[in-house]
Amino acid sequence: MKLVTTPSRDHDDVRGFFDASAAEYREQHGDAARLLRYRVSLLRELAQFRGDETVLEIGCGDGMHLFAMADHFGRGIGVDISAAMIARANARNDPRFRFSVDLGETLATVDDASVDVVYCVGSLEHMLDQPAVARAARRVLKPGGRFVGLTPNGQYLWYRLGARFGLATQHLATDHFLTRRELVSLLESAGFTNVHTGWWTFIPRGDMPAWIARLLTVLDRVGVRGGIAWQTSDSA
Repeated sequence: MKLVTTPSRDHDDVRGFFDASAAEYREQHGDAARLLRYRVSLLRELAQFRGDETVLEIGCGDGMHLFAMADHFGRGIGVDISAAMIARANARNDPRFRFSVDLGETLATVDDASVDVVYCVGSLEHMLDQPAVARAARRVLKPGGRFVGLTPNGQYLWYRLGARFGLATQHLATDHFLTRRELVSLLESAGFTNVHTGWWTFIPRGDMPAWIARLLTVLDRVGVRGGIAWQTSDSA
């Protein structure tokens, strides 16, 4: 069963999808400032940035996460498939950052063993070849480097019910929402060790009727308190 999504076949379609949304890009799923603070707090907790480190974000969009954490590491690199998104990031003209149009599957603009932390937020699910992304991330990390990924949980109630009833969403047809087991296997196959997973809360409000969003918010709060695996998303 598949979600009703935006048709896409290849990187050009994915690129076009994000280029089209770049000009009026906005948070679709709730209060933008609050959600950004929440994601940044998770990234800082999980990545344990240090002041002299080089950090890479895969699928950086307009660079919002890197800019929000600028004081917590030494140098930031952002890559994204969308030239329009990268143009928005480069418009900030911040010398601490380098933004490039690049595929997460190759990271052609990033040297081997050159970064201390690689992270992605809500982008891995859009990548056409997720194993290649994991291998590329492993390649560019220095020995002892860390990878942090925040991605929707493929077993989340909304995605399962949406697929069953053919509900329309804003996702690409190529999106693949990883289960917890798939995420661990993906990283271990790429050579990562000491892989840990947990839950983060992300209600995709922009993809559902308001009453469903309210219901899932209540269920998520219960899940957080009870450790129940219907919580929204995976982190590794």
